[in-house]
Amino acid sequence: MNAPRGTAACGAVIVLMLLVALAGCTGLSQRPEGLPSSGQYAFLDHQVIYTGTLVSGTCPAPAINVSPYIFDADSKTLAGIVPFEINESLLVVYGESTTLTGAYGRGGYGELSGVYALPYKNGNLTVDGFTKDGTMYLTYNNKSIALTPGMQWMDFSSGTETTRACTVNRTVTDVITYYGNYPQAGIARTRLA
Repeated sequence: MNAPRGTAACGAVIVLMLLVALAGCTGLSQRPEGLPSSGQYAFLDHQVIYTGTLVSGTCPAPAINVSPYIFDADSKTLAGIVPFEINESLLVVYGESTTLTGAYGRGGYGELSGVYALPYKNGNLTVDGFTKDGTMYLTYNNKSIALTPGMQWMDFSSGTETTRACTVNRTVTDVITYYGNYPQAGIARTRLA
């Protein structure tokens, strides 16, 4: 008579231990506070815009035309050439583009990169990490930058470039925008014309 009660109690203890173990495993897979939730990514966009004004001579303006990507914050979609895996480890999508205008040229080029671990370095930009409130910390050209979702950092520089054929006044606008977190389901692998 006592054997079934002991077996039932032992079975209940085993089930309880399994539930505690499973709860512990689920807790381990959660991302630290401040990082995008599982199934989301943080979108960081870096644009460099070169504008030129002809001072003298004749310069054939260079043209680049590789459609980079299209990000729409309202519809929460990102479309473009996506050369990385979209999976649970994806933390950040980093978009980097260059645009030429005026006497400096025309057109644009860009690319997307997937970030799976922090810190992440790409050229002279490093994504250092996130705080619990979701602020992203970056280092760019040896400057520390803190961006909350929707925030933008800008820098302007100018100079004169002289070649055998011409002289052009150049302005460079450097724009880094941290848009915030978006669903991975909104990323579309497409070729843009």
